[in-house]
Amino acid sequence: MASKKIYRFKFRQDFLDVLTEFSRIHQFDDTKTFKEAFETFCEDNVDLIEKETNHLRQLGYNGDVGKKIYISTRYYFKNKNYNPQEKKERRKYISQDKDFICSIDEHVIIAIRKGEKPAAAYSKFNDYFENIVCDEKNRLKEFLNTEEDILNKIKKTYKNRYFLQQKHSTVEA
Repeated sequence: MASKKIYRFKFRQDFLDVLTEFSRIHQFDDTKTFKEAFETFCEDNVDLIEKETNHLRQLGYNGDVGKKIYISTRYYFKNKNYNPQEKKERRKYISQDKDFICSIDEHVIIAIRKGEKPAAAYSKFNDYFENIVCDEKNRLKEFLNTEEDILNKIKKTYKNRYFLQQKHSTVEA
């Protein structure tokens, strides 16, 4: 079995951790200060750099490992954003009633055939299916706090269904 050719030689994780920490500390240094700090880093970590050099050579890397380390720290790790990103919590999905969705789909198909714009079609939908819209508003009160949120949910659902149907009808044509 032939060995797999390597096109991108990566540092091992323990070495990467050391490089990343060095880069984070010297992130805002000017070029001259950074280079001086890097030379000191290399002198202080001769054994670690030698181990990584041997590892890369065993993998088949023929380039200058010192240059590879400097370029990685100077241009990649140094410019990395080290501030942890806050994870936004996703909103809980609120599904719409299936009968309500079917009513929307029926109305949308007719509106598309007539060439109505989504806003005008939505307005007519609210007038024509007043009872169904009212029932859906009452059902959504369990999940949403304000009348505005409820109306926005219904409007967004209608327009999404409109564009889905529109996209589907252009594919068939």
